Amino acid sequence: MADRARELIAFYVRDLGGLGLFSPLLDSLRPFIDAEQTVELKGVARVLELPLDEVLLANVYYEGIKHVLAGPSIGCTAFAIDSPRGPLLARNLDWTTANGLLASQTIVANFRRGSDIAYRTVTWPGFIGCLSGVARGRFAVTLNAVVSAEPARAAAPVTFTLRRALEEATTFESATQLLSDSPLAADCLLLVTGPEDGQGIVIERTPGRSARRPLGALPLVVTNDFRALRETGYTAGAEHSLTASSCGRFDRAVELVATSPPREADACLHILRDPRIQMGITVQQMVLSARAGEVWVDPR
Repeated sequence: MADRARELIAFYVRDLGGLGLFSPLLDSLRPFIDAEQTVELKGVARVLELPLDEVLLANVYYEGIKHVLAGPSIGCTAFAIDSPRGPLLARNLDWTTANGLLASQTIVANFRRGSDIAYRTVTWPGFIGCLSGVARGRFAVTLNAVVSAEPARAAAPVTFTLRRALEEATTFESATQLLSDSPLAADCLLLVTGPEDGQGIVIERTPGRSARRPLGALPLVVTNDFRALRETGYTAGAEHSLTASSCGRFDRAVELVATSPPREADACLHILRDPRIQMGITVQQMVLSARAGEVWVDPR
């Protein structure tokens, strides 16, 4: 997959405008990338014969967007619903790309301990973090983009923290605690589901704040705006282009899930394909089951 990984990394770096602006960002993040992930990044750079900083910038693309206050390169709609398979987590990954590159290069990576699959991520060659992942019998998690007025912090990249949770957290409860409390470099919205009925929560994060929305009477839906934090009196700042379609997608997902609750992965994917939810920049549609450790993914 080396040629595919080189093409993807070139895309990420080019999309951010090149390495020039990002030396301070990379220097601030490096101390918070753990030893194992650092070795992996160096391994990717060695195999691909690319500068380590290019590989690192591609892998912290999410923080790069925050750094330059770029446009809506990443959007996303996700929801959680109880089903006979336990909670299902369904999500659209919306990400600006050229020539369908991110959709066509989508892979499911299996991370093993011995002969067992410890967890799985929906990802791309050369990317070691996690935007969407599931650990059988423990939890599933997805990342939605959001923007606050708070400055970025010197802390761990969000996608690397999700990967650490998949490595370390042994239960749904410990995963939600880790993801609520770990210092993060950027804002994010995290949807987490467990293997048991009723185990679902949205964790809303800024670098300095955290709030939760649990699975309750309404379908648990997340797009690209703060809701629990807003209820605490938090003001996110000026409207950002990322949020322009957020409320419309949120309301439509709530309507469809509440009207006819999906019980299987295919029904979840049908909701994700609704023309008022799926965007022109949708590159992946997927359903994750923490109980079974299963992944259903449909690259667009």
